[in-house]
Amino acid sequence: MSRHTSSPRERINIYIGNIRKLTGDCADKKHAQSICGRRLLAYGLLDTGCRGIFRERAPWEEVSEYLERIMQRGEQGKPYFPAFPSVFFNISHTGAYAACAVAKVACGLDIQEVRAVKSERLLQRTLSEEEYALVKASGERNSEFCRLWAKKESFLKLSGEGITRDLKHIPVPAWYEQFAPYENVEGCISAQKVCGCMYREVTVEEYLEKISFF
Repeated sequence: MSRHTSSPRERINIYIGNIRKLTGDCADKKHAQSICGRRLLAYGLLDTGCRGIFRERAPWEEVSEYLERIMQRGEQGKPYFPAFPSVFFNISHTGAYAACAVAKVACGLDIQEVRAVKSERLLQRTLSEEEYALVKASGERNSEFCRLWAKKESFLKLSGEGITRDLKHIPVPAWYEQFAPYENVEGCISAQKVCGCMYREVTVEEYLEKISFF
């Protein structure tokens, strides 16, 4: 999968990969999702010319561990690089997949594996009346809810709030784009200005080749 949308002034690069394949060499299976997300981040940083971020990495230091060491998190957990304020990124994972957005503008990214919605209470607690009616009327109830949930998470990750507010009414940012990278996976990317997107699936071979300069 590699595709572009329209190309306004700013572009967001989104990298997606299979967690099991991209972390097959890792003994730490418990944190495979997080490791995969940071490996996709490393790939994205190199792919977009941000090699300077790795200048203090020791030769023996695994790239995902290095990135975890140099990043910090805001009050609600949004990660950032304090030494590189013009580099923005966001990571998400669900089920078998992880994704990472790299950009020169603040962005919010979320992907959600489509799962059965078993609780009517969950719908009523998280959806506005209009959204609730949309899900109820949809022939693809589970997919529709996951699309809405990915959108809400994307908006909250953009603002850095996390799930700390009323989920029924979340302010809509200036721009967002929904996408479906795999069957039964819904996603959304958002920003406070109109952006174009590049979507790319990263294989383990591509990842290893990209970081081989280390």
